Amino acid sequence: MKQITIGFSKACTTFPIFSWLIMLVQKTPYSHVYLKYQDEFLGQTMYFQASHSLVNSMSAPVFLAQETVYKEFTFNVSDASFLAALQFAANQAGKPYGVLEICGLAIADFALLFGIKIQNPFKDAGQTWICDQLQAALLSTCENVQLPMPLNDMMPKDVYNLVSTLPQNLS
Repeated sequence: MKQITIGFSKACTTFPIFSWLIMLVQKTPYSHVYLKYQDEFLGQTMYFQASHSLVNSMSAPVFLAQETVYKEFTFNVSDASFLAALQFAANQAGKPYGVLEICGLAIADFALLFGIKIQNPFKDAGQTWICDQLQAALLSTCENVQLPMPLNDMMPKDVYNLVSTLPQNLS
């Protein structure tokens, strides 16, 4: 068995306007979703995320200099699920950040203010990634994890609600 951690954070850099906007719209104390895992080969904790215009991994000191952790959920996964998650991560690394995807989610959120429920009009999860959809897709590689809605419509709050209800042992 291995462990993965899905975490929620907010930017701690100078004037993080994008982070503030996400927290304002979502009404959450976090704006970012990431995967934390122990890289046994490197012997260090690594963070996998969609940020800074692309999907990337970084070491703990670099990540923690940019983000303030709000909450983390740690899960036990089988060796096969851990390998599948890391293979998924490696195959997504370097893909662009989903700017249009974010705009589509903003449009869907804005429509809700008028009682209109629409899906994200810019569905490109998989071609590009935003942090929450990337982690939801990664979680879906684990045995027994079913996403509660279409991946393209997930927001940080949705991923938080998902992981907060998952059992500690995912496989």
